[in-house]
Amino acid sequence: MKKLHFLYQMRLDLSQMVHDHHFLIRCNPMEDGNQKKEQFACQISPADTIDQVWDGFGNLGYAGAVRAPHDHLQVQAEGTVQVSGTCRTEPLHPMYRFPSVYTAPGDGIRRFLRETEEEFGRVPGDFSGLQFLMNRLSRRFAYVPGITSVKTRAEEALAGGRGVCQDYAHIFISLCRLAGVPARYVAGMMTGEGQTHAWAEVWLDGGWYGFDPTNNRMADESYIKLTHGRDFADGAVDKGCFLGFAAQTQQILVKVEETA
Repeated sequence: MKKLHFLYQMRLDLSQMVHDHHFLIRCNPMEDGNQKKEQFACQISPADTIDQVWDGFGNLGYAGAVRAPHDHLQVQAEGTVQVSGTCRTEPLHPMYRFPSVYTAPGDGIRRFLRETEEEFGRVPGDFSGLQFLMNRLSRRFAYVPGITSVKTRAEEALAGGRGVCQDYAHIFISLCRLAGVPARYVAGMMTGEGQTHAWAEVWLDGGWYGFDPTNNRMADESYIKLTHGRDFADGAVDKGCFLGFAAQTQQILVKVEETA
């Protein structure tokens, strides 16, 4: 078991005033058999209304609105979480077996899986196979920010050969499902300083195990889970829309450290 203290800061700057801004922020760590919050506080400003809401995937968020003209939105959340174990034993929903909008396989992903099967000697459908698959993806795909966007799908990202954690997760999930292994998208934080992170959970031997293809490692007790879903569309940490013609600039800072 590890006790992790985290700080999440997000600032959205707008190039001119906007109004009727509706947002959904999901920076509140999930609670299950593996995670338990000891402390948590969140501030969002400006905001006229803020309500806690749950979605169909079990993700908790803050839904709010800013009606008056404004040129920024700022979020700060801080807390302490106990994280234990690496297997989540919640039931499998059948939807995680099938392709989703961001993870639908094309010719490139199908070819990558065929080549992996040839190198590994069989379908990579167990722990050793999926670790081999993750390692191969890590070697063939490069982490390069600014090449892809939040709208980039797995097939497109793999064809380009470069992307960020969201792309690694989508490609790996697509490959897992194509190999017959249920998989889902996870957004959260990991020990260190940077931004929010994305990885995958796969259903093996009656439980969910975290695979982080970006870092080519298993997601363990140094990770804090915020959301999960079929892909980024379900698990995004922040969403919003407003009336106006402003350009947006977003800055995110995440700090996670182990405490005694």
